[in-house]
Amino acid sequence: MKSSYQDTVEEVRNLKGIEEAIALAIEREIEARDFYLQKATLMDNPKFKELYEHLAGEEVKHIGYLEGYRDKKELPAISTEVPSGQSFSPEFDVSRTKVGEITPGDTGILLAAMRHERKSEDFYSEMAKRIEDETQKKFFEMLSRYERGHYEIIDSYLENVTQFRMQT
Repeated sequence: MKSSYQDTVEEVRNLKGIEEAIALAIEREIEARDFYLQKATLMDNPKFKELYEHLAGEEVKHIGYLEGYRDKKELPAISTEVPSGQSFSPEFDVSRTKVGEITPGDTGILLAAMRHERKSEDFYSEMAKRIEDETQKKFFEMLSRYERGHYEIIDSYLENVTQFRMQT
């Protein structure tokens, strides 16, 4: 049985050029944005709603970067330095979200979100490894780091509400 990472490696290997990679990345970022927006509408807890709205906004930025490259064949003039994941740190009001108050559904959504972010991180990381052009390599490395930051944000939410930390 192949791992998710092995699937990603194979998927990247089978891409027919940067244009196909960009198209696939845009498609996935749109799916992620829609997932987060849909989950935000279902949340009663304002901190979860805020998290999913934030992540949807991040995916919109990524779509913009990727579409800019697709349309202009130029990488966006953005810093390749990714701010610390602490730029959006969850502030849990313990009186609102206590250990045990998170529902299995909430946990499932967080885990699905983490899985998506990890797959995106792997995809961009694998693209960066296979690209010779240094500017394109840095672009994909930057996107990979953004996805890693999102994964860590979601993980910190999960840790706060379950007192459990994934080993990453």
